[in-house]
Amino acid sequence: MQSFAGFSQEICNNGKDDDGDGLIDLQDPDCQCHFNVKGNLLQNASFEDFKNCPTNYSYINDFDIVKNWRYANYTNYNDAEFYHNFKCSYDSAEVMLYIPPELPLPDGSAFISIRQYIYSRSVTSDKDIAKVYISQCLEQPLIPGQSYTLSFNAARFQSNDDYSFKFKTEPFTVAIFGNKNCNAVPFGPVNAVSNGCPANFEGWTLLGKTTLRSKGKWTQGRITFNVPEDINVIAIGPDCSVPASVIDHIADSTTYLDFYVYDLDDIHLLPTPDFHFQYISSQNENPCDIDSVLFVPFYSNASYQWYKDSIAINGATSNTYHLPAEEANGNYNVLISTPDTCFISETYLVSDNLLQQLRIAPDTSICTGDSLILAPAIRGVDYDWNGRNTSFVKVYDPGIYTINASSANGCSRNFTVNVHAQNCGVFIPNAFTPNGDGKNDLFRIPAGVKIEMESFSIYDRWGNLVFFTNNRYGGWDGNYRGRESASGVYIYVIKGKKENKETEIKGFVTLIR
Repeated sequence: MQSFAGFSQEICNNGKDDDGDGLIDLQDPDCQCHFNVKGNLLQNASFEDFKNCPTNYSYINDFDIVKNWRYANYTNYNDAEFYHNFKCSYDSAEVMLYIPPELPLPDGSAFISIRQYIYSRSVTSDKDIAKVYISQCLEQPLIPGQSYTLSFNAARFQSNDDYSFKFKTEPFTVAIFGNKNCNAVPFGPVNAVSNGCPANFEGWTLLGKTTLRSKGKWTQGRITFNVPEDINVIAIGPDCSVPASVIDHIADSTTYLDFYVYDLDDIHLLPTPDFHFQYISSQNENPCDIDSVLFVPFYSNASYQWYKDSIAINGATSNTYHLPAEEANGNYNVLISTPDTCFISETYLVSDNLLQQLRIAPDTSICTGDSLILAPAIRGVDYDWNGRNTSFVKVYDPGIYTINASSANGCSRNFTVNVHAQNCGVFIPNAFTPNGDGKNDLFRIPAGVKIEMESFSIYDRWGNLVFFTNNRYGGWDGNYRGRESASGVYIYVIKGKKENKETEIKGFVTLIR
């Protein structure tokens, strides 16, 4: 199959860089034939048309810098940098310096940023959060009883705590709200610090929402919903909840100046039946299961070519594709060609198989005073366990631990581990022979005993201290005050720290002469 543009030698289904530009198959613009959904109810769906280039990122008095779209709400902090276009040199330089999206963009050179700001030291509801929404007055209303689907690409949710610029990623929610009155935007009091979500105001209804996870990668999102009444204007942005990380910070009052951001591009809104040709589906509807069959509808007049990470998969030319048992993770597309057109499906993300390989035993034991790693650190995997979120699971005490392991792609597995206590003891010699033969002449703490020693004491059977040192490598030679101690049983006490916890080891040693 030759390039669709017809002006280069790039072949779009052989996994090679035929024209030498460093781009292979769908990576090459020559091979792009992006599917624009016919009948999209949204205008300027990829935000390419704009009135003027952003220059100061303050849209207080310019709610509609991008054509057909505008801010949905008033707030004093609407300098949310909501519109970006790489055709604008100032905008491109600023965005790529501070909040760079993954390139290439899903479509064209423009995208939208959705943000939430917190300017209060006390957050009691989402009304205390300056949430930003984009809105559009529809050319034709959404009809009650009809099923609709909102499709979009989203990426890169980051949160920042108190402007520390220690960014982290976490799940984010995209929601769509509706109102029958186009004059309902912008909503909320003018010059308000924050107004929360649209549903806080009369006439607005939450139509649907979805939660996504993205660590820098653009990922496809869909929301399918029914409308309760004629809807003439929609607003897209966060839902009405308070982000989980904000709730975590409420107790210590560190929510002030937190902000959260994610990007949106290539938004489509259509009656649900009109979307069937654009999406890849899974045989078991589970993108996290690598043992699955992907498929698109079969049409007698269409040909198919499957791609993984934009590279053609050799021999994958039917409307179905069986994921391989190994190395299945990646982004999948299928190019569908008919006699008069071609289009590329939305990306279907298959989670990496790290979670499938993860093994956590349901029962194990821990030595008293010791620590135990239940779940290892794996790049791209987070653990939620017993109210904590960490990159690995390390425990110090027996008990039942519930662990949810999740990948960067939003897939997860649950484990329950019962950790039993075990008195493992520590191997320390129980006898020594200080006879000067160079063998076992000193009684000391073996190097294999992992302890940050603070003191090492030895007592005779009457409780008299016969030896003391705070030298980790020091030892008793069997003498006391320059004279040989008698053969017999002595008591030793070792104090120090193990895994940053205070510990004490006691035992008996026999002096043999």
